[in-house]
Amino acid sequence: MLMASVLSMSKEIPRSIKLLATLPLNILLNAILIIPFAIMIYLAFLKWSPAMGIDWWEAPFTGISNFIRALSDARFINALANTVTYTVIVVSIEFFLGLLLAYLMLEEFVGKKAILSLIIYPLMLPPVIVASVFYLMFQPYGPVNNVFLRAVLGEDALRITWFLNPRLAFTALIIADIWQWTPFIFLILYSALSAVPRRLVEAAQVLGASSFTIFWRIRLPLIKPLIIVAIVLRALEAFKMFDYAYLMTGGGPGISTETISLYIYRVSVLYTDISYAAAMSLIVLVMLAIVIRLFIWYFFERVR
Repeated sequence: MLMASVLSMSKEIPRSIKLLATLPLNILLNAILIIPFAIMIYLAFLKWSPAMGIDWWEAPFTGISNFIRALSDARFINALANTVTYTVIVVSIEFFLGLLLAYLMLEEFVGKKAILSLIIYPLMLPPVIVASVFYLMFQPYGPVNNVFLRAVLGEDALRITWFLNPRLAFTALIIADIWQWTPFIFLILYSALSAVPRRLVEAAQVLGASSFTIFWRIRLPLIKPLIIVAIVLRALEAFKMFDYAYLMTGGGPGISTETISLYIYRVSVLYTDISYAAAMSLIVLVMLAIVIRLFIWYFFERVR
């Protein structure tokens, strides 16, 4: 009764009053978002470093020189290529595994709640802990070599040095990411699949459709918007990957596993070239915005 009264009163409040009441909060939130972004854009067109001994607003204007420098910087291109490759691989595998787990968990069976808890457990761990654990696991005498690979390769497995080989180091990062973040995709897809109206499933069962046919023809098309949300959110998070590269490989051997976040961190914090770091960040931001917009357009407008 109380809830109904509150809802009734809220409907009677003019829209202009509602907007006015939320105006201070909107101004605050927009300021938090816009001001740092505006400063980053401004810095990208300057030449400034704290080592110069001047304030950033006194730094000389250099136009688009930082952007030209970034696009001709082999290390920036390498870090960007590593990040794109990493993102495509981990998101693809995590989506496949998450979808497979969601499909299997739709059925009722003994111990389902316990298995659900185990599946989402990695997601609750800080990435720093996960990176540290996997760093130890991939040491020459760690569990990966000493237990799993030793059973197949024998004593030769102990001579495998994961973090001294570019491909193996990259693979170790991918495995750590997949272990931690597959549950994220799983949770979104499992929740969406479970919310599909039961009457549609029962009608298909009456017509003799198999469980896989129901999943592929009925459940999956209905959750397409949430599939896009899961992929976009996960891709954005994977593209920002810093923890694993910093703690497990340090971007090495050499710069073979250096991601764009790690490179920007080094340029801004270690080399204190703030303007160049801001320009690189802006390039990445624009690139991500374009790719995600095209991705959403393809699935929501072209495929529709």
